[in-house]
Amino acid sequence: MEPEVAKYHFGALALAVAESIASVSASLSPSGSATAMMIFLSLEPGLPISVLATRIRLSHAGTVRLIDRLVQDDLVERRRNNADQRARLIHLTGSGERLTGALLKARERVIDECVSALSRGDLDILGTLSERLLSANGFDKSGSSSLCQLLGYGKQVHSGPVGQTGRSRRRNVAR
Repeated sequence: MEPEVAKYHFGALALAVAESIASVSASLSPSGSATAMMIFLSLEPGLPISVLATRIRLSHAGTVRLIDRLVQDDLVERRRNNADQRARLIHLTGSGERLTGALLKARERVIDECVSALSRGDLDILGTLSERLLSANGFDKSGSSSLCQLLGYGKQVHSGPVGQTGRSRRRNVAR
């Protein structure tokens, strides 16, 4: 395949997957930043506001406003930090956990459908190339881990084989 055609196909695939995930997300959750925050909290409950602000790339004030909105929607709650009584740690509520779980399952279905035509060997190649592209574009291990967390694959995404499915990765994280 000609390089220009390959780049076009890659771009079209990236847009198609992004649009499908955005469509699924819009039907289930409040906003992109809210979704990101809820996914991070599902993987690491009880994060301080400063950590959430860094992860979702919002200002501290913007993160506080987002948390206020999610508290009003009964999706997250603030809890006291035993080590620092002035600080608050953010946790998902039961409603927030259910919504986040539904969102992650819907995203996984989109990705599964997208790659369903690939063999295990093709998935290994895709995983290797994707990891290389993430690294080459400034997403080091911590950055690509954050991206993978947004898809619900947890912190240990790099510990398994490249072609390992998201579902089995999540089982590894839960152990």
